Amino acid sequence: MAEIDTDLELVLQQKNALLSYENLPVVNANPILMHQLFYNLINNALKFSRPDVRPLIQLGASKATEDDVKFSALDPNQVFYKIAVTDNGIGFPQEQAQRIFGTFTRLHAKDKFEGTGLGLALCKKIVERHHGAIYAKSAEGQGATFVILLPAVSLAAV
Repeated sequence: MAEIDTDLELVLQQKNALLSYENLPVVNANPILMHQLFYNLINNALKFSRPDVRPLIQLGASKATEDDVKFSALDPNQVFYKIAVTDNGIGFPQEQAQRIFGTFTRLHAKDKFEGTGLGLALCKKIVERHHGAIYAKSAEGQGATFVILLPAVSLAAV
């Protein structure tokens, strides 16, 4: 997270954004891919912030519950961490929550928000490569939360 903080330092300052994180677990995962995962999610939170509101981005984690694991159709015999990335940005309609992880999927016009529509698709691939799951919860104008479930000990050959 310190590296991501440094990589996004200029944008964080320009937007007067507050990035906070606590209780983040150490996972057995590819560090480059984890950097890309969280960089993409935090960068999106900054990109889709509301112009009149100071961006607040929070990361927190806990041990996933049995219901979390069941909801995400993951191995119930595995222990997972649940990491949430929450922002107070523009959000999106909840019915678009699955669609946003598709390749080249954009919910907004290119002239309004830059990007290729690949970031969240990449996030999904990274999480799945580590035998986890990712999903989003949001409402228009009320920010978004991206929930990532990662195994406490990854089985991925990374």
